[in-house]
Amino acid sequence: MPPKENEIGYRRNGKKQACEPCRKGKLACDHGAPFCGRCVRRKTTARCIYHPAPMTKSRPPTTIVNPNQGSSITTDHSGQLYSPVSMGTSNPASFQNPAEDQPSRRSRDRSTAKLPEVSAQKSVVKRDIFSTWKPKAGWSEMVFRRSARYYGPTSFAAIFSEHHEDLLDIGEDIRKHPGAWPFGVPLLGRERPNGPTARTKQTVKALLNIPSREVCEMLLANFDSIRCYSSMDSIMVSHCITSLWSTFESELSGPREEEPLARIADVLFDNEETPLAPSPDDPIEWMNTFTGPNIRFEMMGLLFCFFGLGFMALQDWDPVFEAPENDGRDRKQTAWRMKECAGVCLKMCDDSETVNYLVSALIFSLKRLETGCTGDDTYSIRRLHGDLITTSITSGLHRLPDYAACNVTAASEYKRRLFTAIYCSDKTHASLNGTPPMLTRHFCDIQPCLELPSEAMFLPEHEVALELNKLDVNGWKISDESDDTFYPATILRIKLQLCTIREEILELALGVNVDGSEARINDIHRQSFEMYQAIPPQLQYYSEGKVPKNSTGDLLYEQSLVLLGYLQNEFLIDRVAIARGFANGQGLLDTAMEMIDISMIFWAKRDQLMRFSHGFDWIITYFGIPSAGVICIELLKDAVGRSSIQFSRSDGIQKLTLFIAFLEWVRPTDGNYTLAQRLRKVVRRVLDHVLEQPAQKEIRVGGENELPFDPMLAPFDEMNDLDWLNTIDWTQGSWMDFN
Repeated sequence: MPPKENEIGYRRNGKKQACEPCRKGKLACDHGAPFCGRCVRRKTTARCIYHPAPMTKSRPPTTIVNPNQGSSITTDHSGQLYSPVSMGTSNPASFQNPAEDQPSRRSRDRSTAKLPEVSAQKSVVKRDIFSTWKPKAGWSEMVFRRSARYYGPTSFAAIFSEHHEDLLDIGEDIRKHPGAWPFGVPLLGRERPNGPTARTKQTVKALLNIPSREVCEMLLANFDSIRCYSSMDSIMVSHCITSLWSTFESELSGPREEEPLARIADVLFDNEETPLAPSPDDPIEWMNTFTGPNIRFEMMGLLFCFFGLGFMALQDWDPVFEAPENDGRDRKQTAWRMKECAGVCLKMCDDSETVNYLVSALIFSLKRLETGCTGDDTYSIRRLHGDLITTSITSGLHRLPDYAACNVTAASEYKRRLFTAIYCSDKTHASLNGTPPMLTRHFCDIQPCLELPSEAMFLPEHEVALELNKLDVNGWKISDESDDTFYPATILRIKLQLCTIREEILELALGVNVDGSEARINDIHRQSFEMYQAIPPQLQYYSEGKVPKNSTGDLLYEQSLVLLGYLQNEFLIDRVAIARGFANGQGLLDTAMEMIDISMIFWAKRDQLMRFSHGFDWIITYFGIPSAGVICIELLKDAVGRSSIQFSRSDGIQKLTLFIAFLEWVRPTDGNYTLAQRLRKVVRRVLDHVLEQPAQKEIRVGGENELPFDPMLAPFDEMNDLDWLNTIDWTQGSWMDFN
């Protein structure tokens, strides 16, 4: 029988007892009777009970993990498991000390792949296993090798390293344990966050959030919706998840408990003591250097990023979010929890000064996951982007060996794809915020990846050679015009070409004392046009006569994004030309009108593109805001007869009206939802203002010396929200000064 209000008990601290769903989810309970308000709102009153002794559970016996069961496993490109004997992997570490007391177990049913119904909720025994836990003996005196770092020819040790003489060998750098006290007693003492106990606690808390095997498989099946091939290859992620569950099945299966997961944490800490091994040519051996018993924090963090991006790619009503193990979190909250866990893994890498290409991939993926949750306009993202660039350069990704100097392997292509994506992300970040790019072609050897399918790099060596024979001298696939196939590498190569031109545009727009002549601007226009005409025809949006193709699904999605990237280059070039007095704004307006048309494709054909809807708010932010801003300003000019260019008032009003509908469609769980709603208010107010009066083509109140019209200074009622236009200063010069 449900309790009455006076029957709800009290905890030892004098506060009222919380119901079980609120207690397990660590949520604020209103202690309502017979059911709390939160459970009533969520329609989960069947589970809303006030347990008289919630911390008492039965303790069924547990099995002791045999250390020999943790042997190294490998997979081939088909996902088949093989013994490490033939693959030459290292012996695994022991995952359990037999002398340790076994923690209590709780029953919990794991969800199925479809997750229609899930019963018992995941919980953790509330006992401090660290009260008797002690770090490894002698940890404070241990020293370890540092991760390899890139040093250029001007570095302090360049003279010594250039001459391979024994007498000139300055030795290998070492580091101490992250929790050591090199400068005496630290400020926070034993409570410092990089102490061995604190690091283990944080790691265990993160590991508790690894999804069930069924959820992992469901997210893997939806991998194509994530569109993050550069930092997380599908075969690589699948191999890592398979080896993770095979190696640590005893620790991960059934109820999650802190003590078994602490053994996984011990493996992670053992593996961080040595730098990441050099990349073997064999793809399976390469993946085994950071998966299975060799699992590292950087790869574990990448897995959490994959889980988070996978959750973000689902719809809000997906049954996975109703699973009890999800503790009532919605889509964004679930993704954010994975972001927090990935952040713990990155912090562990920072504590141990671990720097390599996988850490760069982790930061790249973490940045994308965080923008999906919080939006693109945060200081945290700017700081994370700086960390990404620093880590990429320190690990030497900006100076990878030439193709002629090394074999084409899965590892080498992964690194090239990763750095290409980081370089393009840098140009996106610079364009979005109007800040200088941090990676430039003057200091980076940017080698485009080969146009190969992802699975080709995991084939045997002789089959890889056959795939390489299908490429031309520039790395493009040799195919006829009827071939519509494309790969993630195809998109990445096109983005690199777009961003190479973008870098030159940003130099003109943001640089100081640069050559911004009309001839140079026209030359960039020509390069941009020729580049778009030369991309593979299947990824061009228009057919002959500028007629849109009848594309659907993935092809339509990629065609639209490639065209938007090209149009944005044209948009920024026109902005530079206007700022220098070389244009009257007609080209900018025409480009903006086309940009907003293409942006609306994602909303108009949302039924075909629904699995990419998690990125629609970013498309609005990156492409929609600038183009909508230009149209808004031109409408305001036209309303008082100050427009000097050809402009269809009705067409502009129609486009903005449809754009408002797109903005209203953005979900509260999208990262840029707040920005989209601010923009919606502005566009609606602009439309209300211009529709209140007919267009006036010739209005002259003052004399010939009248100042140019500025809509920001016009006495419009309640138009303060137009201040957002000042935040998109893509180039030098005012947004309002078009003429």
